[in-house]
Amino acid sequence: MPLHHFLASQMAVFLVWNSVPATSATLAVVAGADRAHLNGAAVSEGATVYDGDHCSTEAGGMMLLRSEASSFDLTEESAMIVRSRVGRAQSMEVELNRGTLTFRAGRAAALEIAVQEALIRQANDVPAIGQVTIVGPKELRIYARRGSLQFSYGDTRTIAEGESYRVLLDPPEDAPKKKDAIKRGRRKAFLFVCIGGAGAGVATLIYESHRHKYVESPDRP
Repeated sequence: MPLHHFLASQMAVFLVWNSVPATSATLAVVAGADRAHLNGAAVSEGATVYDGDHCSTEAGGMMLLRSEASSFDLTEESAMIVRSRVGRAQSMEVELNRGTLTFRAGRAAALEIAVQEALIRQANDVPAIGQVTIVGPKELRIYARRGSLQFSYGDTRTIAEGESYRVLLDPPEDAPKKKDAIKRGRRKAFLFVCIGGAGAGVATLIYESHRHKYVESPDRP
């Protein structure tokens, strides 16, 4: 075979191989599903979940995902997007768009939950189980079932094991001490109300980003 023909054939093989799209890494497997959907199509147990996949459930439905280091239980009328965290091996980010998600993680670097610009993760490497619910456009419910969780929205707050909080993002101006807490410009702020655990009904806190302080509610004992 003439040299130029050989080189042309080798170049053709090279172009064909490089034109094949890379296969996305498997992030999780569906361990259980009822009235659930993956990227808009009905899904059943055993399906594979890849980077960027959309998961959702209907009324009365559920969807359970398992990965090497985490698991996720999506309750009825809920939706989320599963992503691989860039540059982090075996690490995932789950964006909750509506409904309730219960998550389990064995190590802090394995998982991050994104919800309405806030981030939730393990506070340390102790295995943790947490639950987050979207109540409204600026309202969440967060429960640290096992281990402690770290909540970030500008500033950071730790939620101890067994504690449950109602969280208001960017609370209205008539919230307790809001006008005193934020005087210059618009910054991310959140209002924490304890609704479960040892401190239930005791304190309401406003955290303001970049100032590293909080204001206590006037009705705290």
